[in-house]
Amino acid sequence: MATKRQLAERALRILQGGDLNIDSDIDLREIMLHVDSERDNIIQQKLVENYRPRKSVSGMTAHEILGNYISEHTVSTSFDSTRSQRYARLPQVPMDLPDNSGVLYVNSADDTSVSFAKMSPGLERTYAGLPSLAASRKSYYTQIGINLFFDEDSAPTSVIIGMVAVSSSLSDVDTYPVSPGDESAIIKSIVDLYKIMAQVEQDNITDNIDQ
Repeated sequence: MATKRQLAERALRILQGGDLNIDSDIDLREIMLHVDSERDNIIQQKLVENYRPRKSVSGMTAHEILGNYISEHTVSTSFDSTRSQRYARLPQVPMDLPDNSGVLYVNSADDTSVSFAKMSPGLERTYAGLPSLAASRKSYYTQIGINLFFDEDSAPTSVIIGMVAVSSSLSDVDTYPVSPGDESAIIKSIVDLYKIMAQVEQDNITDNIDQ
């Protein structure tokens, strides 16, 4: 799999008809923005075409649809003295997806069999200490901004986070999480876009000459 930068360079080579030219009027950084936009659009489109709500009997789950787009990170937790809770900071910005699918899973790095379910921040204090919550033997986290806060009784020292990140928050030099067929589709879409832009510019020049 390629990096974001490599995908942009491949598109630029096609547009330039060969090797990269440092004097090109097309900025590589601009193309990388289009790469990000195309990946985000592909993810949204696949969800629209295949996804069914979590309670639906038929249809694929978000994890099945988005498996190729997951970024996985092991993150150490820190202690927040104001909330008196341990928390992990998300290394990237999760996409805003149905059923909170931007963050697909959070597991303890020390014991991967221990997973944490998401709880609404508004319910966290309501259910804290209730016997029913303790009896469920489930571990929870609440997300506030880019921080995941854990219950004091089950707070891990580090966690494994699987997430579908907003493309612009992904590194330019790390492996770009896409499906196998997406790379060529992204490049083709960008090349087609620039060809249309070039044609529009040429038409404007021709119109001015005719006038």
